[in-house]
Parts: sequence; C-alpha cells; structure tokens
Amino acid sequence: MKWLAVALLVCVAAPMVHAEALITRGSNELGVQGMIDFATFQGVETDIKLKYAYFFWDRISVGVKAIAYNNDAVHSFGLGLTGEYNFRLPAGYKPLFGTDFVPFLGINLDYRRAKLFDEKEDALVAGAEGGVKFFLTDCTALTLSLQGELATEDIYDDDLEATNKDLGLNLGLRFYF
Repeated sequence: MKWLAVALLVCVAAPMVHAEALITRGSNELGVQGMIDFATFQGVETDIKLKYAYFFWDRISVGVKAIAYNNDAVHSFGLGLTGEYNFRLPAGYKPLFGTDFVPFLGINLDYRRAKLFDEKEDALVAGAEGGVKFFLTDCTALTLSLQGELATEDIYDDDLEATNKDLGLNLGLRFYF
C-alpha cells in the first residue's frame, strides 16, 4: 500500500519540478481545443480547433490552424494563419505550482466556409486573442483565453440569428517540442 502512495505522490509532484517554459526560438507548438455537447437547443454540438506554430524568435510564434464546428443549424470549416506574442513576467516570479505562467496576445486571419441555416457563406475572419498559459511541465501548458472574431459575412449564430461577430472563452492544451 505504501508503494501506491509513493507512486501517486511522484505522479502529482512530477509536473511541479521547476523548469522554464519552452517558448524560445526553434521550438514548435501544437495546440488542441475542443468541445462536444450532446444536449443543446440545436442538437449535438462539436467544436474542434487545431494549431501548429513555430517560434521564429524567442516568445514570438507564427503558425497555421484548422477549425471545424458543427451543430444542426451551423456547419463550418476554416483554415488560417496565426501569430502570438508571449510576455515575460518579472524576475523571481514563480507560480504556486507548475513551472511557469505566461500571458499572451495573439492575432489570426482565417478563411471560413460555413453553412448557416441552409445558406452557404465564404468569409475572411480577423481575430484577436488574449489569455494565459499555465505550464504544467516545460513542454505542456493549459491555456485560458478570450477570443473575439469579426467576419466579412454572417457565419456565426447567436440565438438563431445570423451575425458576423463572435466572442468566446477558450480552454485548451498546448504541447511544445
């Protein structure tokens, strides 16, 4: 029974080893966000976002992303470009647990194809995102961000009304290598 307690302690404490976040020149970032809701007003809803980025400079990444969204009223798919700046916190700052806490700002430009209430639309979407990355290890981060998007066409639904604006809170995982 003692070995089980020791194994559990090692698994919990391993992500708390102090290290630096891997957001330096030459690093790669893979981001995953997703949601599935089986009981919405509009049926089953799924939302998946994948991102790949490369750090060309320390703390600055440029990449590509793919987006897929589906419910009974809206179906959309998008591809786009993204850029992100990761801020440096004051020297000596150490989070309570985990390895690092990194605020970030990002911008994106996407092409989206959407079917909204039986109408097909193609749109360019400009977006901005701000949030924080909580590094569990030097190569794994939990992200929380607020993202706003503005499209050239009405490709979003808001209480069954078509709109060209969207604001959302994102929770995801990012992996660095």
